[in-house]
Amino acid sequence: FGVLRFWGGNYYEKWQTYALLTVLLSVPYIHAMMVSATSRNSKSIKTRTVSASLYNMFVQAGSIISSNVYRTNDKPLYHKGNSVLFAFALLMIPTLLATKYFYHYLNIKREKIWNAMSDEERDEYIATTTDKGSNRLDFRYAH
Repeated sequence: FGVLRFWGGNYYEKWQTYALLTVLLSVPYIHAMMVSATSRNSKSIKTRTVSASLYNMFVQAGSIISSNVYRTNDKPLYHKGNSVLFAFALLMIPTLLATKYFYHYLNIKREKIWNAMSDEERDEYIATTTDKGSNRLDFRYAH
């Protein structure tokens, strides 16, 4: 979207704009990957239900907000709308990296605790723990 915002031939050179939009829109859609990660990281059915509902509510709220990105007063080139989308795309990069780092950090922390236990302690933990779902020491986050 940054190219659409800053390229001078945007919408005036129709075939170049068509080729550019085809390339931009051919990237994988992140929604399916996020639903999968949310489901996998929930672990238990109870938390999966809640996390799927919350995720869906945030997606719907995002759809409502995004319906106001392209406005009639910004026609025909939508410089402001493309700038907003470009800013959102840039903000997603550190957000996704921070999320990956956070899950990786939690996995390392749990792995250290788990590896410090003997086989007997691990068996006892599995048999007697009251921890459920993603709170268990033997749970690892997908990232």
